[in-house]
Amino acid sequence: MRDKAKGIFELPHDRVECEVQAPCLLTEAAVRAGVILNVACGGKGTCGGCAVDLLGGRFAADGGAEIALPAGAARRVLSCQTHVLAGEFHVRVPRHSLVEAGEEIVMDFAHAPSVSLRPPVRKEYLRLRPPELRDQRGDIERIIGALRRRGYAGEIIAPHAAARSAGLVARAAYKLTVTVVGDHGAWHIIRLEEGDTTGCLYGAAVDVGTTTVVVTLVDLNTGKAVDAASSYNQQIIRCDDVASRISYASDPQRAQELRELVVDGTVNRLLRLLTHRHGLAGDDVAHMTVAGNTVMTHLFCGLSPTGLGAVPFAPISNFPGPYRAGLLNVAINAQAFVDIFPSAAAYVGGDATADMYVCGLARRDELNVLIDIGTNAEIVVGNRDRLIACAAPAGPAFEGHGLSCGMRAAAGAIESFRLGGLSDPPRYTVIGGDKPAGVCGSGLIDFVAQAFAVGVISSAGRFTDRARARCPRIRKLRRNEAEIPAYEIAPAEQTDDGLAPILITERDIATLLQAKGVIYAALQMAMKHFGKGFADIHRFYLAGGFAKHIDPDNAVTMGLLPDIDRGKFTFLGNGSLGGAFLALIDEDVRRELPHLAAAPAVIELNLDPEFMDAYTLAMFLPNGDPSLFPTVKPAK
Repeated sequence: MRDKAKGIFELPHDRVECEVQAPCLLTEAAVRAGVILNVACGGKGTCGGCAVDLLGGRFAADGGAEIALPAGAARRVLSCQTHVLAGEFHVRVPRHSLVEAGEEIVMDFAHAPSVSLRPPVRKEYLRLRPPELRDQRGDIERIIGALRRRGYAGEIIAPHAAARSAGLVARAAYKLTVTVVGDHGAWHIIRLEEGDTTGCLYGAAVDVGTTTVVVTLVDLNTGKAVDAASSYNQQIIRCDDVASRISYASDPQRAQELRELVVDGTVNRLLRLLTHRHGLAGDDVAHMTVAGNTVMTHLFCGLSPTGLGAVPFAPISNFPGPYRAGLLNVAINAQAFVDIFPSAAAYVGGDATADMYVCGLARRDELNVLIDIGTNAEIVVGNRDRLIACAAPAGPAFEGHGLSCGMRAAAGAIESFRLGGLSDPPRYTVIGGDKPAGVCGSGLIDFVAQAFAVGVISSAGRFTDRARARCPRIRKLRRNEAEIPAYEIAPAEQTDDGLAPILITERDIATLLQAKGVIYAALQMAMKHFGKGFADIHRFYLAGGFAKHIDPDNAVTMGLLPDIDRGKFTFLGNGSLGGAFLALIDEDVRRELPHLAAAPAVIELNLDPEFMDAYTLAMFLPNGDPSLFPTVKPAK
């Protein structure tokens, strides 16, 4: 028989109590307490994201040996490798180990085309004539007749759920509000309410990323985004990247688990947070648009992604949906439509379709380039006459995953970094202005570029001999019997929790160079297939959750972006979310998306014999071919 353990999780701004059956993994105890830890590696103990401080109680390591706690001091451990034993316990959770909603998100998006406020979902307040002996039409027929008189042409469909709720018509004294949504020339009745509720009509625009999910609540009467929230895609507690999720989903039960993690564990949690903030019910959200890569939308919809894992990379559908929210178990009106953005191919997904719409790539005569920098970076090159697309499996490094100090662009993240000289102390800015808890994507790019520019690291990403001799911030860490060189950005006493320093190791730098190398090499291949060079680019669009905060000079110095006129770089912000927002408020956008998704010719990088050579060179700073970066001068 298992014993009970009762404890406290001490959060940065809260304390949460829980009771569990012991022994129990700390990650499981945290879930019972409603605390979501950053277990990016799926509990393998390799990412370090779930580190917590043991303050009191009895604990055991994964192998079973009891952990001794120093008197009056905390002991830092990985939650996924630590069991709580019977009795009372006390654990402190640092901010960087906590997955929270409400991080800094890009709700705006530049250069979006102007659209009209024409949402496909609408509300109509109706005053119906009560039935009488000479007019024995049913309530549904009375509603349909009233809608006809309002100008609703085409078929008007009242599903079973609407018919079941029609009993409120008499209770409402035949004064009611009807919510309808248009789809392919037909109108579907999705809700009946007593009285006039036309002032309350909301939708949700969702960006389902491999690493990050963002949900925006939109007032469909005004076309304004009223609030947004984001968190890690909770599928990361099982699988870190797209390829591993495809493999994991080959078992139907595990595929269902991944679907539940993204729908209920992530999107629904964010939806409930937003509706609660604004005093709304889930039923008040009458429409949803979802943009994401092809694997993520397949898992979101309950479609098997296994065909995407091997040649010829065939999806179940590039144009899924729309689906009823109840079928997908989404926490909005069950009869509401959920529109899924169409994909161009297995790895050029609906997020790229959204980006293309927002920047107007297919509406311009000039040669333009679009890159959505994320776990699976998508690249589109072209103009109104021709589009070439490809995908670069960059991994989640630029979103903070798998790095010693990496975190999302949340409060406490270092977002910019400057280094004046080899031995100078760094200068940095922190989101929220408080003490730092880690470094987000834009700060990581700044660090690599600045460290290379002043000679802290070599073109191979190694700490130079000169830096080891003269830079007081370089030190060696002992991990798993090995010594790892690291650069200390902030000592422990200057950090958010005051216990551990913020460090970037040579392994972290190598991971970042691999990610940027894939992206740059993929860009080279796309330009080659289009038959143009970087000098021919008119406008270079950068999309992605953190892209708006990238310093272009540092991104070029790092070799992530091509060495072109910096004035050509245009930042879209979160174009995927922007496209989902525009499709939510204008039905014309919704109708255009399938044509846009079908436009690009997609190239497969693994079939191009030049890709690996380009990738190998791109893993150097700024590149193994210095002629590609004439304005970048390494430190002397």
